[in-house]
Parts: sequence; structure tokens; C-alpha cells
Amino acid sequence: MLSKWFGGTGRGETSRSRIAFERTGEHVPGCPKGIFTINPDGSDARRIRPTGECPRWSPDGRWIAFSEGTEDNSGLSSVFIMAPDGSHVRRITNHHDVSATPPCWSPDSKRLAYSLWLWHEKRYQLCLVEVGSKRWKHLLYTENEVYPVWSPFDKILISTQWDGGDLRLFEVDPNSQRVCEAAGFAGGDVEPVWTQDGTRVVFGRDGDLGVTDTASGQTQIVPTKGTAIQWAIAPDGRSVAYAAAEGGLEAGFEIFVIDLSSQSKQKLVSNPSAGDHDVHSRCMSWSPCL
Repeated sequence: MLSKWFGGTGRGETSRSRIAFERTGEHVPGCPKGIFTINPDGSDARRIRPTGECPRWSPDGRWIAFSEGTEDNSGLSSVFIMAPDGSHVRRITNHHDVSATPPCWSPDSKRLAYSLWLWHEKRYQLCLVEVGSKRWKHLLYTENEVYPVWSPFDKILISTQWDGGDLRLFEVDPNSQRVCEAAGFAGGDVEPVWTQDGTRVVFGRDGDLGVTDTASGQTQIVPTKGTAIQWAIAPDGRSVAYAAAEGGLEAGFEIFVIDLSSQSKQKLVSNPSAGDHDVHSRCMSWSPCL
């Protein structure tokens, strides 16, 4: 019954990469929530975990990081990793009474960056943790909510208001902790996601998507019918997956894949008609070639 909600052709796997995503909401018969992976043509959908949020594929393809609430953290989110089939789950952070944002991977797949909401201090703390040893360190504090992303050039990017200025993208060096404004982006650009080789980057701009060729600096604007909230780019940089409520809020956020050359678009993941249930498919992450 899962095939009812996915856009596959039924021809089997047509790519050597897969897309991980999260489905939220109340349980609907034949359409469970949790973390899934799927082929880019919509075929071979697999639920790999019934719980967890915001899957993020490691650059080496060996792991998927995600966040999930734990009892010893007052139900607040901690950071975990698992194998692409949902096995070998490991908890990576052990903070208490603070919530961790979804993590992002370093280019060498050995570290994760995330932020903590320090509710008693009313500020956020950007952190880094080594996956092997689970040793973590502080990078910086910010008054603004931050969701870090890690570029192939070994810089952590955050969208924040620095020194009272406008919302802009800043780079944090994970080694020196030096902070500077990120080049190549305009004010208000958010959440850049690169191809693994760094040749293309997709980001949010004014409710649409921008895709920049990093060698030429040329940017293509990709309009979306509904405001996109998350996105991912194919390993070859030719397609972008994004989540948007293009069918209206009653349909929830669904996942689309658009070919950047032809502008042809496919709905990869649909949501069921669930009455009062709040169902969303979102938070996609595109694997490297496996």
C-alpha cells in the first residue's frame, strides 16, 4: 500500500543515489510516519525507522544522522546516527534538559554540527561533536535560532543577525572558530546545500529556490508554487528535491523533484487525505552515489 503515496513508475531503481525524508503526523492506515528512503524516480520507498526527525545523509553514504527525543533529556531532541537500512542506531549526544537541532555532517563524515536551545539562558549554542569518540565542543553563542549546514569547503554556515545587522549567512571555521560573512549570497538567503564536489549550491531566496554554479557565479532562480521549506540537490547537480505545500495547506507539505535543465517537475511523495490529521512529508536529504 505504500506505493499509493509515492510517485514511482514501478520500473525499479534508476539511480545510484537515494533520498531520505521524514513523514510526520498521525498514523494513517497503509501510510505510516517515520523516516524513509526512496529512489529519485519515486520507486522503492522503504520505511527505515518509525520515529525520528530530519534525516541527514553522510557524505560517504555510510550513515544517516537524525534527531529524536529521549526520556533522559526530558523528551527533548538528541542526535543519533544509523545505517541507511535503519540498523546500527547510535546515540551521539548526551546533553540534558536542552534540545538539539537537526545535525549536519562534516565533509569527511567524522563530525556533526548542531545547535542547542539553552532555555535558561535564552540563547543558542553552536556545537560540534566527533562521531567516533562522542567528544563535543562549543563553537559560539547566538541570540538567534540557528540550523547549521556544513559546506564541502569545511566551513559551517549559519543564518543569523550578527552585531544587530540584517539576517545574513555567516561562515564559522570549525577549527579556529573564526566567524565571517559568507561570500556569494545575498541578504535573506538561507540554508545552502551543496553538491559533494562543491560545484553547485541550492538555497532559499524570497520563497523560491536559487541554484548557483560556484565556478561561474551564475544563479538560476527556480520558482515553486508554494513556499519551499527544505531542499536537497542531486549528486550530479542536475535536479533539486524540495518540500512545499503546493496543493494547499490541507494537503500538507509534499516532496517534489525538479530537473534544472528542462524545468520538468515530478511529485515524489504525496500525503493521504487524512481529515483532521496533520500530515507532512519533508526534511529530505540526497545521498551521494552509493
